[in-house]
Amino acid sequence: MELATEAAAGIVAAMTSDAWTQIREHCVTFFRRYLSGGEEVLAVAGLDANHRALAAVPSQARQATAEAYARTTADDLAALLERSPEAAEQLRDLVAEVNERTATAEPKTKVAVENVRAGGDVIVAGNNVNMGDRR
Repeated sequence: MELATEAAAGIVAAMTSDAWTQIREHCVTFFRRYLSGGEEVLAVAGLDANHRALAAVPSQARQATAEAYARTTADDLAALLERSPEAAEQLRDLVAEVNERTATAEPKTKVAVENVRAGGDVIVAGNNVNMGDRR
């Protein structure tokens, strides 16, 4: 279970970084190798749903949501390892890849404002900002 927990934590952490696209592809390859067609599709769909949900959840709830997804993912990976113990080596490789990619990836929630010089109001906002005269 320790390997599954470590892998799950890394996979979920990658969902909120620039590394997600590459890590997702490694997960797809892993699932294709060790799950049947229907199970593989469900596993990838679950990761994609978690990724979308993490992107949509407010930042103050993101950590708790990520922890819940990591627990669920760990349970799924542990069940896979129980059925296919030979998958452990490739899962270790996935963990190494996650650690390498997330160490250098930028978090998607990072906001940086530098060298701003304004003679008036400055507005910094996320998502959409509509500034017009609404009279």
